[in-house]
Amino acid sequence: MTRDERARLCAARELIVVDLLDHALAALDVALALEHPTLDEPPFGRAPITLRRARDVAHAGRLLRAALDRYRAAVDQSLGATDLEELPF
Repeated sequence: MTRDERARLCAARELIVVDLLDHALAALDVALALEHPTLDEPPFGRAPITLRRARDVAHAGRLLRAALDRYRAAVDQSLGATDLEELPF
């Protein structure tokens, strides 16, 4: 971990959990795709309930990952106003 990365995490500690959640959601997306190979195909006909729920979960996870990206960007932008080199750690 570089000095700047450490300073960023000290200034915005919640990013540790944001990053963990992002990785967990990425793993969930892979697991759902492996379990349901037709997950991203158009839902022709009546799909099994597990596939329909997996599509719902995958969609929600992707939306949440996009929101996490926007949050990280907002934090980085706000930290940009404060030069990380000036932080006392």
